Amino acid sequence: MFKSFNGLELKTSELEGRFLIATRDIQVGEDLLKCKSYFAVTSETLKTTSCFNCIKQLPSVVKLTLKCNQCNEVWYCSEECKTQNLNKHQHYECKFFKKLKSPKLKVYPDFDIETFTEIRMVVGLLSRYYQDNLLNNNFIEEINNNNNNNNNNNNNNNNNEQLTNTLDDVFGLVENQVTEESNSLAKERIDSIVDFISELFNLVLLGSTTTATTTTTTTTTTTTTTTTTTSISISTSTLINENKIEMIKKINEKSRSIIHKTRCNQFGIWTKSNKCIGVAVSPSSSYFNHSCIPNCTDVRDGSNMTFKSLYPIKKGEQLTISYIELDQPTQDRKNELKYGYYFDCNCPRCNGDTNSTDSMDDWISKFYCCQKKCTGLYYSKSIVPILNTLTSNHEIHLSCSNCNNINIVSPSFFNK
Repeated sequence: MFKSFNGLELKTSELEGRFLIATRDIQVGEDLLKCKSYFAVTSETLKTTSCFNCIKQLPSVVKLTLKCNQCNEVWYCSEECKTQNLNKHQHYECKFFKKLKSPKLKVYPDFDIETFTEIRMVVGLLSRYYQDNLLNNNFIEEINNNNNNNNNNNNNNNNNEQLTNTLDDVFGLVENQVTEESNSLAKERIDSIVDFISELFNLVLLGSTTTATTTTTTTTTTTTTTTTTTSISISTSTLINENKIEMIKKINEKSRSIIHKTRCNQFGIWTKSNKCIGVAVSPSSSYFNHSCIPNCTDVRDGSNMTFKSLYPIKKGEQLTISYIELDQPTQDRKNELKYGYYFDCNCPRCNGDTNSTDSMDDWISKFYCCQKKCTGLYYSKSIVPILNTLTSNHEIHLSCSNCNNINIVSPSFFNK
């Protein structure tokens, strides 16, 4: 999955898992990594106004008219997006999405509407496991020659290359176990989701929400001289059902782990007005660990992501992003990470003394977008030359990673 990118090295430690370090000094505004999500879904609340292929909303935020007529659960913004995605969608998750609201499935009172966003994400991944790994029935995508030529041109420059991911990469993601002791409410919700998904796969594959056991019927006839035992042959449909039952067991064994992995590693896809229109899983983007004083930011364009350097990074430093809104008190940030991502934050801003923490608060707050309710960070869209060679009145244009608001600063802005 990870290739040789200029200036980046992937490392692993028992404490921090996988992470990236800089192998050279990095300037402001460099493109460090570009990646496309392995799988993304639109938010349950906005699925009729958001495209399932590009994970974007039309500017007018109108209800879309193009959709999958088999499941009636996904919509598209254009014929082009529908053509690009529909066959793949119908190969994998469509038949499962179709049954998500079936009256045959148990109703879980603790499911809010956005629980179904998470369920759609997990079901999409498990449907790929079912087709690709259990049935060995991979979807073969048609490749447009023009796009292929463009990709070949991009591959000549590592900085423009976009990482792609596989299902094995998803399975290889780090997961933080959710237990009764660590988070009882989350554990209870996950238990319900696991049960719901098990019922869903049973319903789609077997026609029932419970797994039936199959037995071989035997008839014994006794006479005074002989005893004859006759086994009735098992029908082909029974053998097929037995195979499906075994597959469902394997899917059930994967579902909890997939939930843990996606909860820790998925990314929200946001509009400029700060609405979450979808979530995506992109294993290559999970190389960046969290820090409350990050040196990088992710810029999202639907299901595509680009990671940019916020300020100068020295050779040997770890590359980090923020998983949460940074403009919060220390304990609020730690709590959100503990209960949302299931780890304790040990970054310098969270564990420093009061004086150093105040200094770091002042430093990173310069990058906060000044627009009300926006949680984005200011970054440079282009590489800024070495700062100490610029004149004091040189203008550097920064853009918000969420809303694109512009902030014009001088080189001294980056002084710590």
